[in-house]
Amino acid sequence: MKFSIENINLIKLLQNLYTLTSSNLSLSILNNVLIKVSNNHILFLRTNTEVEIVVKVDNCNIINVGTITVSIKKLYNICKKLSNNNIVNISLEDNKLIIKTKNSLYSLSTLPDKGFPKIDYKKSNIYCTLPSNILLDALSCTYFSMAKQDIRYYLNGTLFKIEPNNMYIVSTNGHRLSICTININFDISNISIIIPRNGILELMRLLNKYKCLINIFFNDDSISLSVDNYMFTSKLIDGTFPNFINVIPKNIDIKISLELMELKNALSRIITIINDKSYGIKLIISKNKLTLIANNLDFEIAKEIIIISYNGKNIEFAFNAIYILDVLNVLHCKIITLKFTSSGILKISNSISQQSLTYVIMPIKI
Repeated sequence: MKFSIENINLIKLLQNLYTLTSSNLSLSILNNVLIKVSNNHILFLRTNTEVEIVVKVDNCNIINVGTITVSIKKLYNICKKLSNNNIVNISLEDNKLIIKTKNSLYSLSTLPDKGFPKIDYKKSNIYCTLPSNILLDALSCTYFSMAKQDIRYYLNGTLFKIEPNNMYIVSTNGHRLSICTININFDISNISIIIPRNGILELMRLLNKYKCLINIFFNDDSISLSVDNYMFTSKLIDGTFPNFINVIPKNIDIKISLELMELKNALSRIITIINDKSYGIKLIISKNKLTLIANNLDFEIAKEIIIISYNGKNIEFAFNAIYILDVLNVLHCKIITLKFTSSGILKISNSISQQSLTYVIMPIKI
């Protein structure tokens, strides 16, 4: 195996592969990147057995073909500290990966590709096309509601549901719900899959680097996206996602409108004294006034008052302040409307361009 490549191009592709992490400490080969040199191109492949990223490189000088795996950390750290203008010559000699430039020489240990895990991917005829920025916006507005290591495994991911005119991106941990509806006519329908948390986070990292049309391929047990010269593949969670439509409250008893930044700043200040995991705060709605109150185990108290237009009866609810802040951080409107049911369920909604957002937050006891 032997080839040469511009270091600036090598650094860019390795950077996108380096961020993929693995929790499987027993399989050391997952710390490696697979390099497969063919006659016409080179493939760089990284996986953690749940997510796989493949980069195809055409603009390089191929001398000999071959396949090997090497530490992604060592290869990336070496290349990023070399001059960007260097041409890097890479070869395999006596099971060592040799990295040469005009003034540098490195020899790295390797492992054969035989034990390198790969996701069994079959190119599907079921696919849709979507601008990368629209998908990234949808994921950015919903991913924070995913559960973390919940025993209800189907909550540890994000739902992709496609109907004839809409794609729904949905996440929930059972205490809050985030829904982004993308209004686009699709050639496919009746798709419903759950992408695991790790896959969503890696996909967002990748999409953040590109603004282009992407193809999304749906398989029985995986989803793949092609972005530029990258192919992203994630396994799916085998389970049934809750019926999120039924969770959205239909009977709203109380509505209050206020400036988003005023509420956001008040919440950001008040949580500084909270020292329990619930981040619980009281919301007291009274005549022309919204009062936020928080306290802690040290008997410290924080209070914020926001003037609103309201002339109904006094109402008091409690919520996780972080759940509300997560929503406020992704909305870009000046005025926000908080909608409450009589039992204290909070609904926040917003629409922009081809997307509509809906958030539901359950009340807590403090």
